[in-house]
Amino acid sequence: MYKILVKINFEYAHRLLHHCGKCRHVHGHSGEATIELMSPTLNDNCFVMDFSDIKTPLKQWINEFWDHAYLAHEQDPLLPALRAEGMKIFTFPAEPSAEIMARYLFEQVVSLERPINVQVMRVTIRETCTGIASYQRDDIEQVYEI
Repeated sequence: MYKILVKINFEYAHRLLHHCGKCRHVHGHSGEATIELMSPTLNDNCFVMDFSDIKTPLKQWINEFWDHAYLAHEQDPLLPALRAEGMKIFTFPAEPSAEIMARYLFEQVVSLERPINVQVMRVTIRETCTGIASYQRDDIEQVYEI
């Protein structure tokens, strides 16, 4: 099995409404998304796929929606005031934790065009230098009948 990883850096702010600690306050992160793709075969260029074929559309999506944005729970009471100020906001139906971000981005990557033999294996969000969360396929073995 062949695997490639693509990394994209971005800046964001968030808060966790239901957290009892300091993360309930608005704070920022220099985040990094790592996308892992796998394939049992290589293309004519001996690639799983060209890095730019996944990185370019994904970087565009992240820049449009998450980079330098406030990532928020859709019930965050700060949203009306932030919207009134014209702030860039992206909402989730749950807390904007790294775990929720990883799953959401995984679903975005799955929706991107890619060769049929290339599967999305995992998306990881690095929130800090010591805090990382991932979302991955739960059927990796079944995808290729390993």
